[in-house]
Amino acid sequence: MDDAETAELLRRAKLGDRTALGELLNAHRDYLRQLADGQLDSRINARLDASDLVQQTCLSIHKRITEFDGEDVPQFVAWLREVHVHNVRNAIRDQLHAGKRAAGRERPEVDPAHQAEERPSPSQHAIHGEEAQRLSRALEQLPADQREALRMRYLEGRTIAEISRDMGVTRDALVWLLRKAMQNVRKHLDSPG
Repeated sequence: MDDAETAELLRRAKLGDRTALGELLNAHRDYLRQLADGQLDSRINARLDASDLVQQTCLSIHKRITEFDGEDVPQFVAWLREVHVHNVRNAIRDQLHAGKRAAGRERPEVDPAHQAEERPSPSQHAIHGEEAQRLSRALEQLPADQREALRMRYLEGRTIAEISRDMGVTRDALVWLLRKAMQNVRKHLDSPG
């Protein structure tokens, strides 16, 4: 793609043309992937994939294109890089933080056969009510897109394909969004108070 075509896509994208924005971002995917690969290291390579990070940045840009106030392609690329580097650093920080969690905080798997035999007591009902309130408060702290994705997936039982279609995101972006939402819920539930 030459400079004139790229400039035209940028002009159209700033006017709200989502197709033009998609083409513009597709033209920069290799660049974003190289940036992500350069920031990832062996400690988190198994947990983070550069293509997931690229997809997250594309999703961020789709949501924030109205914030871009530059006039030309080099300014757009600089802004794109800034958003991407920020997303990659946040993802790395979240993964490193998750890796430092104490093993004692992990919850053991419960045998379904044993669980079915147990009947909840009145005090267990009260505890479950408190847990439901904590979960509700944690969900309220999420960004709207994360909360909506969790609601559609786990409360409505919708498929990934249905949700990605209705939210207007790719399957990979939705999977990343759900993963991030679950991490944020755990973070809120683990925090004191």
